[in-house]
Amino acid sequence: MKHFYLILWAATFGLTLQAQTVPVTFSVDMNNETVAAEGVHVAGNFQGWDPAGTMLADDDMDGIYTVTVDVSDTLGTIQYKFLNGNAWGVDEACPEACAFPGSTDRFAEIDGATELPVVCFGACAACGITTVLFKVDMSQEEAINPVGVHMNGNFNGWDGSNFLMMDDADGDMVYTYVAQVDGAMLDPVDTLQFKFVNGNAWGFDENPDGECAVQGNRVMVLTGGDVVYEAAAGQAYCYNTCGSCVAPTPVTFRVDMSTQAEISVNGVCVAGSFQGWTPGADFLSDDDGDLVYEAIIDVAPGDYEFKFINGNNWGGDGDGNIDNENPPGDCTSNGNRTFSVAGDPVTVQYCYNQCSETCVADPDPAPITFQIDMANEEVSETGVWLIGGMTSPQWQAGALQMSDADGDNVYEVTYEVSGAAFFEYRYCNGDPYPDGVQDDSVAEVGDFETGGCGQANPFGEFNRTHVRSGQPEELGAYCYTSCLDCNGDTVGTVIGIEEIRDFIGLEAFPNPASDVVNLRVEGMDGLIQVRLFDLTGKQVMVDRRSVQNGAVLSYPVTQLEAGIYILEATGATRRATLKLTVD
Repeated sequence: MKHFYLILWAATFGLTLQAQTVPVTFSVDMNNETVAAEGVHVAGNFQGWDPAGTMLADDDMDGIYTVTVDVSDTLGTIQYKFLNGNAWGVDEACPEACAFPGSTDRFAEIDGATELPVVCFGACAACGITTVLFKVDMSQEEAINPVGVHMNGNFNGWDGSNFLMMDDADGDMVYTYVAQVDGAMLDPVDTLQFKFVNGNAWGFDENPDGECAVQGNRVMVLTGGDVVYEAAAGQAYCYNTCGSCVAPTPVTFRVDMSTQAEISVNGVCVAGSFQGWTPGADFLSDDDGDLVYEAIIDVAPGDYEFKFINGNNWGGDGDGNIDNENPPGDCTSNGNRTFSVAGDPVTVQYCYNQCSETCVADPDPAPITFQIDMANEEVSETGVWLIGGMTSPQWQAGALQMSDADGDNVYEVTYEVSGAAFFEYRYCNGDPYPDGVQDDSVAEVGDFETGGCGQANPFGEFNRTHVRSGQPEELGAYCYTSCLDCNGDTVGTVIGIEEIRDFIGLEAFPNPASDVVNLRVEGMDGLIQVRLFDLTGKQVMVDRRSVQNGAVLSYPVTQLEAGIYILEATGATRRATLKLTVD
């Protein structure tokens, strides 16, 4: 689910105030698509983001699907998506040229009854029309003309009486204009020619010279999709130039691959929001053979997310590719690594799949028994499956079918896991890879982060997580979509060797604690997991990190209610617990 909205009811002087509704008509052209058997749907904040809740119809069989919905007039701006089916995974990704900022959602302002224009599925405008989001950075100009910044071009007939005014709503000096262009009407066909104007008349127009321009006019060839006109991802052209106003900053990416059993024959790559999440575009090299791969890439100032890839495609897809990393939540946001560029050179260095710069040896390969309780579910005819980053290939393509041999509704499968100590996974009620086609709709959906057994992923949902010990383990039977068992109790992990033992090697001070508790860890090296439980068994804190013997870790406790808690630290072969009192 994307958003939750709370409907507020208020009563004043005995009167109940209720929001009014207005009719909004949604229309989408599916002539370029093979329509799914489940039909065409729309989901948005106006109906709780329910992918199966609002179905469109094509009564006249013209390929245009339509529905009219009563929408609360208090929303103002609605966000929504069309779906070729009735489940997340078949929804369109609205292009940046017309998407709600920071998302792939469509949006519209609603003020009374509204009939939204017909759009092509997955595009900004009607089929055959290209939407272009123009951007120009005016920050280097001495002054902005009082009449504003405009543009003109062949898509506007170079109309000197109708300069198109650009907008800088957020005041960042980057002006924008959205145009919908029929490429067939251009001369030459599919070629945009245009200029930005610091004013609204000829004589105030720019005269750029470089690879972006011909005889003083900017030129862009349309390729069929909706586009953003910019010098680089997230970086507008500077007025009167063919480059950006801000010089890019060199960012050094380094990844230690020494813990990996194999390096892809296709190389090691980095991909992220700074280059359009394109795997296989930016390769790292290991010139000195020390298994630390490196590349220097110029990146514009900003905040970015990224991942390293053992190969040149996501998820080990393609011959010779192995996987992409899935590092712990301690050093990720939405499942991705992050970095920021402010102007000075930046170095980003990690061990593959770990949070530290230098590698901590991975635990030994060992079998793990995964269990999921389906007592509250109607089990799919195609069975119950396990997917995750620990299989080969990863996720749906490497799905493992689970079985319930004793008929107790608890499905299980045992798989030998190697590689990183930390991994992510989920269960599926149904085959997630039928006939070699990925089906995202069957995967469980739950807030595993709040529940304490997982973390957010890059797709707006959550994955379960586990830190393995390098010894045989049996994961407790979670209830499907939950971090508890089906009785509402906490689920634990059983490590199947006698060598794991409780020991006196954990010290908390001060204890009782009221502000911060310091935890000294003796007898553990490498990756450990620290968890805090209240006396009901509910996990209220989890932390994973690499430590050296004798390390002191600090944790705030001001957010906790006063009482007694159980602190647990688990390493590769040792576990320790103690009681902590919070004042």
